[in-house]
Amino acid sequence: MKKSSNQFLLISFMISYICFGVILYYEIAFNYIFTNSLYQALFLLGCLGPLISTFIVHALNKEHLGGIKGFIAKLKIIKSPKSIFLIPLFLIAHYGFAILLKGVYKYGNPIDFFRYLPLMIVILGSQEIGWRGLLQPANEEKNGFWKSSITTGLFWSLWFLPLIYIPQFIILPQFYAQFAAYLVGVSILLTTLYKLSGSIMYCVLLSSLIFALFPVIVLKQSFMLVVIALVDAIVANTFKDKIFN
Repeated sequence: MKKSSNQFLLISFMISYICFGVILYYEIAFNYIFTNSLYQALFLLGCLGPLISTFIVHALNKEHLGGIKGFIAKLKIIKSPKSIFLIPLFLIAHYGFAILLKGVYKYGNPIDFFRYLPLMIVILGSQEIGWRGLLQPANEEKNGFWKSSITTGLFWSLWFLPLIYIPQFIILPQFYAQFAAYLVGVSILLTTLYKLSGSIMYCVLLSSLIFALFPVIVLKQSFMLVVIALVDAIVANTFKDKIFN
């Protein structure tokens, strides 16, 4: 991997693991985090680790990444009507097959989607600027589409690891392996969208939509998460070589 991608991983994990580590050390339940301003700030800072890291890495690598201007350039939306169409298509495929395969544990209040969407854009969607916009392309130069997408998904799952052990977190520790596979599937889907659209902001939106639906379409924490990942990979393979722009 390039020096920049190594820097991204080091800074991201350092920021996030320290913040999440403090929460874990004091055994703070996930639901309690949002009732305490200090732990809420720590959680938010931890979630913003990959975004902050991406900004720092761009600043440190002005020659290769364009510095701060290069970071800002990644935030521009490239107009691609056909690629925009892929966002609802991928979202429907992701959750639609889960519903058809009876992989849904329960359904929540649809209003929760609109409540959580702004938060998901900030704490998870924004991470795509680093995961898909920086790390994955650096890996792809050496390992190709599939290996780089899977590797990025695995690093993403490692980033989630301390969160899994926070009491009352939405994912139970005993299903971490299945959740890691699930994230690899999502990673492949997001990478495909990025390659087809050329704009990381589409990935920010799709990632935010997927996680905002988590409380509304609650998936079974079982091997079904692996099946959904395989479905995502099949959908991605269907579209990854098409040219829309």
